[in-house]
Amino acid sequence: MAGGGGGPAPLPKQEELQPHPAKDQLSSVAYCITSPPPWPEAILLGFQHYLVMLGTTVLIPTYLVPQMGGGNEEKAKMIQTLLFVAGVNTLFQTLFGSRLPAVVGGSYTYVPTTISIILAGRYSDIVNPQE
Repeated sequence: MAGGGGGPAPLPKQEELQPHPAKDQLSSVAYCITSPPPWPEAILLGFQHYLVMLGTTVLIPTYLVPQMGGGNEEKAKMIQTLLFVAGVNTLFQTLFGSRLPAVVGGSYTYVPTTISIILAGRYSDIVNPQE
């Protein structure tokens, strides 16, 4: 055994594959996470989020609270609760979830179920603690 060596010959180094930027992969993408939109567009998108959130945050309590026997004070408390929970959920989504600035807010999905509970006769005997 001439040449000594002790072991197999080293493998040739393979080139490490680098991911392509998203703009190269998807030509229709206007901007990515690392390239934010311009300020005027960001302001318009923020206003759009505001309108969507305002609609669900105000219309859900406006519709449900009077059916539950509440007045303006309870409606204000429900709006405050929805705003607080939406803010906390959005913060968690931004920090721990998909890390996208998705606004998490109220949904109309539970409204029919809530209305059926409100209109059910079996809950009419519950005493109102404010009376």
